[in-house]
Amino acid sequence: MSGPARWRPRGPWMPWAAAVLMCAVLLSAALFSRSTANEAYSLVARGMATVLTGAGIEAFRHSHGLPTQADLDAFLEAHQAGGLRYVAIMEDSRVLVSAGEGSIEGIPLDAGPQLYLEDGRARFVHRIRRSRPEPGPGETGAVVPTPAPPEAADRAQEQRRPLRIAYEFEPLTALELEARSERLLGVAIISCAGILVLAFAFTRSLAQREALSEELERGRRLAALGTMSAVLAHELRNPLASLKGHAQLLAERVERDEVLHPKANRVVGEAVRLEQLLNDLLAFVRSGELHRADADPNDVLRAAVESTGETSVEARYLPARTQWKLDPGRMQQALENVLRNAVQASPAGQRVEASVEQEGKSLVFTVKDHGPGIPAGEEERIFEPFVTGRLRGVGLGLAITRRIVELHGGTVSARSHAGGGAEFRLTVPMKGS
Repeated sequence: MSGPARWRPRGPWMPWAAAVLMCAVLLSAALFSRSTANEAYSLVARGMATVLTGAGIEAFRHSHGLPTQADLDAFLEAHQAGGLRYVAIMEDSRVLVSAGEGSIEGIPLDAGPQLYLEDGRARFVHRIRRSRPEPGPGETGAVVPTPAPPEAADRAQEQRRPLRIAYEFEPLTALELEARSERLLGVAIISCAGILVLAFAFTRSLAQREALSEELERGRRLAALGTMSAVLAHELRNPLASLKGHAQLLAERVERDEVLHPKANRVVGEAVRLEQLLNDLLAFVRSGELHRADADPNDVLRAAVESTGETSVEARYLPARTQWKLDPGRMQQALENVLRNAVQASPAGQRVEASVEQEGKSLVFTVKDHGPGIPAGEEERIFEPFVTGRLRGVGLGLAITRRIVELHGGTVSARSHAGGGAEFRLTVPMKGS
């Protein structure tokens, strides 16, 4: 298809491979960091629980009674910077005294000193280990069966109470590691998106540069071909006209000769064919100047159909007459070239379908035949000069058609349609659109 260059994924694959590899490395590193942070979260929380357990045992082991509110406030203040948020002294499931903000809901007290992690906080409970009172002066460690004073009996009873200490804390180091891993993953995702965008832009730039280079090369090739064709056509036109004229005179003189007359007519026919070839060459190298005028697209298509043969073409026209700025003579020539090829490609008895319709601000001529269709991958090549699949012909018809349509600012496309055969679309935009 001719017309404005559109990007297709045909650029080099190396930028995409490098971009995908870089993204894979970045995402792998970020995901590994995230996984490591998740594993470290539990380890750091357990380490902090161990530290708090030791600190709690050391802080309350020498107290002979129930720790006071002041004791718990002091303990909380001493460890608050490390993440401690709540501490409580419990007996069975009852909280006796507490400090800070938090709770111990959901912790089974009979499951032992287990760590529970939930919503960025950790909870655990352990028993308070009390130290045994040391004997006073003159006392020995031996058991003496003497009755104990009431105060000593109360202290002993207090020490035998099954007290537990509960903690709720935030593993700050683990949370910081987790937040950094999330930020790293976000940066990796954004970086991958940027890399892919750059790869897309770079590949598109390369593809556009390749398309532009091909277009320039095609232009140089056509310019050289046009110059050669023009010189050749002008040099051959005069000798060919003389040959054709004398052949026609000879055919008239031997009209009654059954042997010579068919041969003279053959010479005339070949001269006419060569003359048409020269006309095609000159038409191909003609100036790109158009003579636009208000023309009815129906009249342009009708003239092309009549020139090709109305019995071979089934035409559909616009429902109403309309005026379009185009060069009617050149556009008729473009349509005739396509119709002539379609008629030659279709089997006997099958009529070519031609139509004209308006799509938005564009005029679309469509020609469908019922021949073998277009081989895959040849949709662009058939519009190149001197490319033909017929034994007779030089392959300039479609090249001329494309040049005429492009001079109108339009495009030409070709494909094989579902019904079998080829379909050509000549799209001509409204002038100035």
